[in-house]
Amino acid sequence: MKGYNERLLHEILNEAWPKQWVSEFNGIPGRKFRFDCANPSQKIAIEIDGGIWMGKGGGHTSGYGMTKDMEKLNLAVLEGWKVLRYSPQTLRKQPWQIIRDIRTLCGANGKDAGQAMLCLDDAKTPALNIQMRLDKI
Repeated sequence: MKGYNERLLHEILNEAWPKQWVSEFNGIPGRKFRFDCANPSQKIAIEIDGGIWMGKGGGHTSGYGMTKDMEKLNLAVLEGWKVLRYSPQTLRKQPWQIIRDIRTLCGANGKDAGQAMLCLDDAKTPALNIQMRLDKI
């Protein structure tokens, strides 16, 4: 696994949907691109775009980095992947947005989304107990 953000993402997603998420997953055959976290059976990929506040030349904000991200995400879509992208701030301060978006992507909507059966192995999502970990950041 790469860094702290990717480890936290993997932990949060596997707490919500146990044993369904893989870190650093290579989902594009013949390419070296890896998703930060993916559910291969549902072809859902989650990316945390670090370095976005670094200014000139930082990670995903450099011309080269942005071009490679575009290539990766376009190839992913062409291969049938559904890709969601988030900032590290969203991951650390509002992780429920990621869970909500995955639920919505899987067909849950409206006020019943929190209790909806999901496409992810048809399992109900347990309540997340992540606030204590996030408070330590």
